[in-house]
Amino acid sequence: MNRYWPMERGYRVTSGFGLRDGGWHWGVDFGWPGGSGGRAVYAMAGGRVDHVGPANGFGRWVCLNHDVTDGGGYTVYGHVVPEVAVGQRVEAGQRIAHIDPDPATNAGVAPHVHVEVHEFTWVPPGPGRLEPLPWLGAAAYPNERPSMSTMFGIDISNHQRGFDFGAARREGFAFATHKISEGTWPDPCWPRARTEMQTHFPEAWGGYVFCKVGTDPELEADTALAHSGGACRLQIDYEDLETDGSIEDLSARITALTARGFELLPIYLPRWYWSGHMCSPSLADLPVGIWNSHYVSGEGFASHLYPGDEHPGWAPMGGKHIDILQFSSTANVAGHLIDVNAVRGGEPALDTLFGKDTDMTPDQERQLDEIHRELTQLYPSRSHYSDTDQPLDTMAGYLLNVDGRVHESSIDLPAALERLQRAIDDLPTKIAAALREQAATTPRRRLPNPR
Repeated sequence: MNRYWPMERGYRVTSGFGLRDGGWHWGVDFGWPGGSGGRAVYAMAGGRVDHVGPANGFGRWVCLNHDVTDGGGYTVYGHVVPEVAVGQRVEAGQRIAHIDPDPATNAGVAPHVHVEVHEFTWVPPGPGRLEPLPWLGAAAYPNERPSMSTMFGIDISNHQRGFDFGAARREGFAFATHKISEGTWPDPCWPRARTEMQTHFPEAWGGYVFCKVGTDPELEADTALAHSGGACRLQIDYEDLETDGSIEDLSARITALTARGFELLPIYLPRWYWSGHMCSPSLADLPVGIWNSHYVSGEGFASHLYPGDEHPGWAPMGGKHIDILQFSSTANVAGHLIDVNAVRGGEPALDTLFGKDTDMTPDQERQLDEIHRELTQLYPSRSHYSDTDQPLDTMAGYLLNVDGRVHESSIDLPAALERLQRAIDDLPTKIAAALREQAATTPRRRLPNPR
């Protein structure tokens, strides 16, 4: 489940959940140092807009109803100027409002956003409202990439005529492919795209052939080579809805294209086509991995739409691992709504897929990727005294914390023992001094004079 903080990194919690002057605060207030008016507010989870507009005590609000696939529940954002409409679908991390800067319309308070989390549906103050901060847990920050180990790329065709590859590169995309041909039809935009990709994605670019199952594999491969301008890294796109495919037909196309000098990227074979149009054959003997598709809904930036490194789209299929996941066809890239893809494992994994020299085998790359995820994902505390089971820190973070505590103890404990020993050593002197002081201040009793 994707969850995001309601403001960008740098916010301040100005009032927490719980008891405060005037009663119980059933939400959390977020503000911005130096002034919050006009600051953007983001959806903490994906959902459907349930209410917008005037709300008692808030001035105006936005309310989101979250389906079970988004984690369930209901969230409220108060003291805001809405930027969405009732019934609209919004994604986690999507901008939905900005903080109302005017006390005359925000219920007479200093500008901030008040957020609430309701466990199932909207309920009045009381049971059923959750504390937002633990619920957010390891939430991502809006407008930041979800993981430095996950890299994004694009694949386009003549449908995005004149596409600005330079803009896509500046927006952070790491690789690109473009259609060369479809069956025996050459894509007229390919020659320009090849030059642009070589300029802006010099180490991670390629072409793709959309296979038409009714076309002879040799003729299809001849078309691709004639139009390609020279064999390059190639993505085989195997998903012809007009004709069911087969592992034998796919293998024939692999043989025809590699015989003409094309080096293969992972084969684009959506799970739905593999299972529904190929009867789920074994893919174990394919020479490369799989490029699967599993779309999330909505439009927006790729980093906001990405469903995560543990999404079901990454599950192996046919005995083959997934190297690339196409997770949206409506991501906002360089002014277009297009297909976007993810590669796990950072630059080493990307280098391997696109043939850059590396001193590690693919198996070693995958092992490194797994080690990286183990070290960087967030884990809950395992202390018996922990009051939450929410993820709090990485394995590396916990180890560094233990190291710091051990080092502090190695200094603090001897120092404390030394102070205690000095106090013990000084105790007789202090006791003697106290007795003398008491003797000096106690009046002496006069003895009776015997007669």
